[in-house]
Amino acid sequence: MAFRDREKQRLAPLKQLFGEMAQQPGMYRGSRREFCLHEDCSAENLEGGIRSEALAYFNDRAIGWHDGRGSSPSNHLCCSQSSCVNFWFPFVRAPQALARVLKDLGYDVVEMLPITSDCPLTDGTHPFVSFEWIGERNYLGELGAGVVAPDESRTRGAHFTSLDFCCRFRRSDGRVQLLAGEWKYTEHYSKGENLRYSKANTDRLDRVYRQHLERPDCQISADVPWESLFFDPFDQLMRQQLLCTAMERHREMDAEVVTLLHIAPRANREFIGRVTSPALESLESDIHDIWAKLVRPGCFNGVATEDLLMLVSSNAPKATTRDYLQVRYGGMA
Repeated sequence: MAFRDREKQRLAPLKQLFGEMAQQPGMYRGSRREFCLHEDCSAENLEGGIRSEALAYFNDRAIGWHDGRGSSPSNHLCCSQSSCVNFWFPFVRAPQALARVLKDLGYDVVEMLPITSDCPLTDGTHPFVSFEWIGERNYLGELGAGVVAPDESRTRGAHFTSLDFCCRFRRSDGRVQLLAGEWKYTEHYSKGENLRYSKANTDRLDRVYRQHLERPDCQISADVPWESLFFDPFDQLMRQQLLCTAMERHREMDAEVVTLLHIAPRANREFIGRVTSPALESLESDIHDIWAKLVRPGCFNGVATEDLLMLVSSNAPKATTRDYLQVRYGGMA
């Protein structure tokens, strides 16, 4: 049984975490399904302690929920975006607790710094974690309607390279580091599906990304055959690493160092252990190990969700958050 199916099976009995109405089978893609919340209660996919503010965060920034229901997230219990928010949103106002998590992940954190380029929260302060971050500018020259999209026309979370979450901190050497995060849950991708050419037959390599891959400061090694990168999830990793390079070059929010943190369940072998790019199959059997070989040292860190769960749980700002995360996500296998 695939990881996604195992998670559906595991999560269905856990619907006691939710309200009585939410526990009813939810309508999802034309059918009622036990592993979905009732469609009128999809907001309950977010833990109660963060729910109202997380919804306001996304709404105030016009960030769409993937497969969402109006202004609420998807009602699917395996929703990757909801799981990312459930893990990281508790830390938007908890810099000391966030620092402990990052230190346990091996980062040299002296002081967490707010994401000053993001909009303020409801209390007027800036968040210490931001979501669906696309950079202050269209550094990669990505296209909208066939032309390079103006900075202000871009949407967070859709159509442009987005970081699922990000945070920044000051290190012991005095430099500011911005940590860009990508989150995976039950995703998996087919082997051999080359994404170099868009649906409109645009050569994405020559039209958009080659110029960034050729730059001497590119965090992706010049020895990598670029054609091999246009297979998800490597296509996503390429774009995110290029965005990290550009944000570092432009010193976004004073960051002298910008690195990528990729999180995925160890148990999801259909994702973490499936090498979709034929040219990369000989390198390693683990996506995190492969990508670490393709980028400059120190620019990438791959972490298992199971390991992160232990660190987040032990440093959670509230006991209710800790208990919720352990019950909902602690049984992945």
